[in-house]
Amino acid sequence: MDSVAQTGATRSSAPRVRLTCEACRQRKVKCDKLSPCSSCQRLGLVCVPVERARLPRGRTRKPTERIISSDKELSERVAKLEKLLKRVASERTGSEEQMPTSVSSAAPVSTASELCSTQPNQDHDWQEDKHVTGSGNAYMPVSFWEDIIQQTQDLRSVLDCRLEIENNESRDSTAVFGTSIVSSEIPESVSNLPATKGVALQPHTQHKLCDAFFHNVDPLFKILHRPSLEAFIKEGQPYLNYEQGHQAPNTLASAVYLAAVCTLDNTECQSLFNTDKKSLVVEFQKESEAALAKADFVTTNDITVLQAYIISLLAARSQGQSRRVWTMLAMALRVGQALSLHTPTPPFKVRPFEHEMRRRAWLGIGLLDVAASLDRASEPMMQAAWLDYHPPSNINDEDIWFEMPELPRQHPKGTFTDMTHTLVIAASASVTRSLAFADLMEPTVKIIGQRKQIVKDFQDKASDLLSGCRPDLSDFQWYAQKAARAIGSWLQLASIRPMQRNRNFTPPKVHGDALLKIAAENLEWSQVAYDHPGAEAWRWYGSMWVPWHVLAVAIAELCVCKDLSIVLKYWGVVDTAYQRSRIVVADSQEEMLWKPMERLMSQAIVRKNELIDSDASQQKLSQQPQYAFSGMSSGLDLHQHQEQPFAGFSLELEEAINQPRNSHIAEVPTSFAPVPWTNVWDAMDLTSSNLQGSSDDNAWLSYETFMNSVYDYEHSPFLPR
Repeated sequence: MDSVAQTGATRSSAPRVRLTCEACRQRKVKCDKLSPCSSCQRLGLVCVPVERARLPRGRTRKPTERIISSDKELSERVAKLEKLLKRVASERTGSEEQMPTSVSSAAPVSTASELCSTQPNQDHDWQEDKHVTGSGNAYMPVSFWEDIIQQTQDLRSVLDCRLEIENNESRDSTAVFGTSIVSSEIPESVSNLPATKGVALQPHTQHKLCDAFFHNVDPLFKILHRPSLEAFIKEGQPYLNYEQGHQAPNTLASAVYLAAVCTLDNTECQSLFNTDKKSLVVEFQKESEAALAKADFVTTNDITVLQAYIISLLAARSQGQSRRVWTMLAMALRVGQALSLHTPTPPFKVRPFEHEMRRRAWLGIGLLDVAASLDRASEPMMQAAWLDYHPPSNINDEDIWFEMPELPRQHPKGTFTDMTHTLVIAASASVTRSLAFADLMEPTVKIIGQRKQIVKDFQDKASDLLSGCRPDLSDFQWYAQKAARAIGSWLQLASIRPMQRNRNFTPPKVHGDALLKIAAENLEWSQVAYDHPGAEAWRWYGSMWVPWHVLAVAIAELCVCKDLSIVLKYWGVVDTAYQRSRIVVADSQEEMLWKPMERLMSQAIVRKNELIDSDASQQKLSQQPQYAFSGMSSGLDLHQHQEQPFAGFSLELEEAINQPRNSHIAEVPTSFAPVPWTNVWDAMDLTSSNLQGSSDDNAWLSYETFMNSVYDYEHSPFLPR
């Protein structure tokens, strides 16, 4: 019995490690290994903890070493069982020479499982240290059988350990290559991920990030209810009807903090956290991803978790145009469909407040879908009808609350609400699906008269939404008006120069430099909105809409222009946009879009130099004010242009930039002059559907060659692999 006692002492002195409890093991669910575990507490089950002795499995220990150690421990357990069973066989037969050499060869001896399942008290009256002989059988003390059972349980623990090691290694391997849910960069190692210790935020820091989100993000991308989230973050109140400490609101708060940090500049990050922005974004991104994983965002039925995932995608999208967000967006779409967001009437009861939040979340997915598609000239996933038949209401956040009995009435025409700008963007997204893409997902409009009417309908709708805009009093309303104007001019370009190849579309003839003028003005107003001091908080949103398509149209027009004065007039703004876009265009490393753009720009430079060389009065023309960009004829030198980027355009631009505004003045509903929409239709010739060797024909061919290069490039995602 000394060996048994020694074994028991060794086992008791070994460190104990808690495993998955019995209930969680039988239900095959994840156990947090508390006592009792959270899963058993939630379901009202009796939690039976399981412990065993083993050495700690540190990350520094190699997988092969763990397997060898596990095999050795298994061999030791088997050897102990064999010794005990040999002892049983010896006492049963009374002859040591008849002992089997192994468990498998012992005919008269029961197997280990049979020994462990023996119920001694059913047939015999067991007593400690008392032997009753008869028929060659010897009764062993209770401690002996307890040791047999313990050794067998330890065997099962070792086997469970082996499975747990393999599962952990599998998860670790997946984590190394796929832990980043929405990040544009994959973490270098699992050790960089926040396991249990996240970003520690003081309450005042949380309040500042909350304010930054609702100033920098929420007005542009309206999918949340500001009063409810502010009460949760700033006042510590429960979020909607969630219990205190629920994972869903915490996940949403993490996504909000991440989005807020992404909109701050480096100086603000240093002031708040004493850390540079790049490092800070990485930390908050890890924290948000850990919260999303904990909330099980992939299979969630919680609209709040989906909102958090959408905001995290928006944040990652603002930091880069890699394919990751484009790919992960499909998951948000599928989760939204699982929640029946795409149906006007879901098959379950929904509160009026939840109806509005569901519509906003679905719209947020649709806007990200269009932005990702425009980045790569790829087809959007969502159809226009999915957004058109139940858009969000044109209301303020103060008009709705969680317990409201019914949705409020929308504000009358002439009121600029919290949702106005988002609804303008949503209307443009619907039109974009009908004009800019091919027929892969849904039929596009091909008749130019109908395409013109679609653009006009958007302009009318945007004018109604913005009829109460006060750009003279509010920076954001000024920004909203300029954004609507840029969108309107781009839609005109998209109606004549689709973003994707469409064999069944014949472009109309456009006389003069109308297309070049509209494209240059679009680039110009985008730059004005970016440079305006009052709109600095919303500059990040400009990275969502890289104007590569407008730039391609403008350069294609420059390639065939025969008037040197027109080329020099618009060259500066086009070249500035070209230089700025080279660092923000999607997947610039693969050069799917940028390589064809470089070829097109090279042709434009050659064209400009040819016009300059053939002009006898080049020197005289270069000294005149309207030729402020003639000094760049040798190439892409921007030094002169950077001082006066918009020379040659109206003085309205300078006034727009310098006009003072007070964003704190109350927004009183009023009317003002409508948005000054550009008009390309007057320069179009709709009498003939055939292009007859005009400069417009050559411009179309130049643009079509560019689009063919995009689709036929070796790294294009549209080519079969």
